Amino acid sequence: MIKIIGESPAIRELLALIEKVGPTKTNILIVGESGTGKELVAQMIHEMGILKLKPFVAINCGAIPENLLESELFGHKRGSFTGAIMDKIGLFEMASGGTLFLDEVGDLPMSMQVKILRAIQDRVIRRVGGLENIKIDVRIIAATNKNLEAGIIEGSFREDLYYRLNVIQIRTPPLRNRHEDIVLLAEYFLNHFKIKFGKNIAGFQPAVLEALIKYSWPGNVRELENVIERAITLESGKKISLTSLPQSILSSESILEKKDIAPPVSNEIRIAVPNFSKGPLKLDEILGGIEQIFVRAAIKQVGGVKKSAADLLTITFRSLRYRVKKMGEES
Repeated sequence: MIKIIGESPAIRELLALIEKVGPTKTNILIVGESGTGKELVAQMIHEMGILKLKPFVAINCGAIPENLLESELFGHKRGSFTGAIMDKIGLFEMASGGTLFLDEVGDLPMSMQVKILRAIQDRVIRRVGGLENIKIDVRIIAATNKNLEAGIIEGSFREDLYYRLNVIQIRTPPLRNRHEDIVLLAEYFLNHFKIKFGKNIAGFQPAVLEALIKYSWPGNVRELENVIERAITLESGKKISLTSLPQSILSSESILEKKDIAPPVSNEIRIAVPNFSKGPLKLDEILGGIEQIFVRAAIKQVGGVKKSAADLLTITFRSLRYRVKKMGEES
């Protein structure tokens, strides 16, 4: 059974609404930012309802070229255009009796919006190059990360189609509004990927969880999933450490303010904008602190072999020894 991970109030409210609409055949519009799990919500609605034993067919409306979209949705007859060497069943027919999920419905061209509206209203379709009407019985769940109301005003989205799709609207909350779920999701993805990659990783260092919670997650759950997959791939220890996180997370102001957290090795260094509201800052101390972070990270990376650490930092061995001595870590 597909499920949404989370215990935050936003997720509890979402799950309660899914439970209400699941047993119906009402058309639903799911709105939310990219990466918030709109297709997962659609699948849950399908599996919780009376159509669960029927087909669930999904299409990303923005991923199919306009000249192929009609054939993909409605099918075509042999010889109707170049390359149509046989009859093809479209997704409306494939989903008949079940659910058709139209992802990124806001990307539909106006010409296709008219044809989809007719299919929903009249419950019939016609294949490209065909003459006969084909009856369909399909529940439509659509999803978008766009503001369709604004699209209606701008003339890029049909108002009549909007109201046909938007019988019930469900909003998927962004991850920044459900911080209580970040650790749960991170642990879920950790368990998934460590099995997938065969890695023996026990969990996260506390500083990593703190960094994940404080990050704003513009890419939402999809971004978190990618971050955990990356971390497991790169991590050589028993727990996920800060060095396995991407720079976008470590360079956030709330993380860099901690002196014991080292940014990742990179050709690009990002530092939070200085705050002079509390008075002057000591630039030499700040730069010295950054230098110490990089020197220690390089030495740790090569297991204490200073010649190799110097190579990582593209400085001479003599220069590295001088810096280490200045740090008071070598006599």
